Amino acid sequence: MLLDFAAIVRIVFVTVTTITFVIALLSFKNFRTPKTILLTIGFGLFFVHGIISIPELYNNAYNTAFTENIHLLIDAIAVLFLLLGTLKD
Repeated sequence: MLLDFAAIVRIVFVTVTTITFVIALLSFKNFRTPKTILLTIGFGLFFVHGIISIPELYNNAYNTAFTENIHLLIDAIAVLFLLLGTLKD
């Protein structure tokens, strides 16, 4: 059975966000600063968003619960944490 393009994109998204989240957690373990906390939260939100988005491919109930606006809100909050983390000194 071949996967469609949306499934492949989401699997790649989850894989990349998992790797970056693990790197952020390891850096937070070594450098416990407010900057790494904010960056870890931002990458963690992207990771959780990726995990949440996978069942949408197979279950229509998720489409009613998680609208496009909710996905954009999660991404905007994650980007906000990443921005705050990069600007924090």
